[in-house]
Amino acid sequence: MSLREMVEALLQEDGWQYAPVEGQSTLAMGFRGQHGSWMCYAHIDDERNALVIYSVTAKAVPEEARQSMADFLTRANFGLVLGNFEMDFSDGETRFKTSVELGQTEANTAFVRRLLHVNVATLDRYLPGIEGVAEGSLSPLQAIELCEPPGS
Repeated sequence: MSLREMVEALLQEDGWQYAPVEGQSTLAMGFRGQHGSWMCYAHIDDERNALVIYSVTAKAVPEEARQSMADFLTRANFGLVLGNFEMDFSDGETRFKTSVELGQTEANTAFVRRLLHVNVATLDRYLPGIEGVAEGSLSPLQAIELCEPPGS
């Protein structure tokens, strides 16, 4: 079974509604978490036997908040075991990425499922901070305290 077939089978098994992105080796799906809704993308690179999952926030970060967002995302990235936040400074798109390059190793459904679940759970955890910094209602430090309360 190819990596794409495995990802599609997993999405079907778990009840995700998805659609291929035209002209790309990518599947798009919506997700609703506790703190909001956003789009997810599973990009399959058959040549490298790699899978990249992106959760993209619904709103772009306004230009005047991008430096503060970079501060917040850097703080959020520190200590994350799997995945990282990214922001495109040119348009404010913010996303969380989990990925794996398998090489000659065969993927298994449990691993791919974990990669997807960690992705959406992490964005959901940090979404209130992202939104607060983007709106200017939270400083990067306040946002980290909100998303990473002591003892969490």
